[in-house]
Amino acid sequence: MEEKKEFAVIGKIEDAFGYDGKLKVKIFAPQKLWESVDKVYLKRKGGDYIPFEVEGVEVRGKKAYLKLKGIDTEEDALRAVGAHIYYPEGELPQLKSGEYYYFQLIGSKVVDQTGRELGTVQYIHDSGMYPMLVLEGDKIIPFTKNFVIEVKPEEKLIVVDGEKLPEWENEG
Repeated sequence: MEEKKEFAVIGKIEDAFGYDGKLKVKIFAPQKLWESVDKVYLKRKGGDYIPFEVEGVEVRGKKAYLKLKGIDTEEDALRAVGAHIYYPEGELPQLKSGEYYYFQLIGSKVVDQTGRELGTVQYIHDSGMYPMLVLEGDKIIPFTKNFVIEVKPEEKLIVVDGEKLPEWENEG
């Protein structure tokens, strides 16, 4: 019996790439992980984790071009579009101090520098230019050095600059 694994999302399939089953992936994990990965799991909302052997990967910026065993045609690749790509948490490479994976921030309490609670991170939306922390009620805070003062993933705490928050947060 296989031991139950905890998985971390490391990417999302955006499109097919070419005619041989390659996948265009938006990546949510460091390039060094993508360059060394040999097995990943695909999952759709409500579905099971389906393992795939990695035949090849090329990283270009925030995108990876991924070839998985068993996905051999453009039609196969198009059926995978929208699926998230997962990797076992316990096998993720250690990051340097001050670095963290997005999944580690989910559920973090967000406060301003005075300690005022603003909400809890529901998910992180990567809009392309920069990631956004999405809190309850679809409140959004840019996840940039300009807004974020400190991140403590081990304490599930993110401190932001209350002076720079969007209008919704400065209301009474």
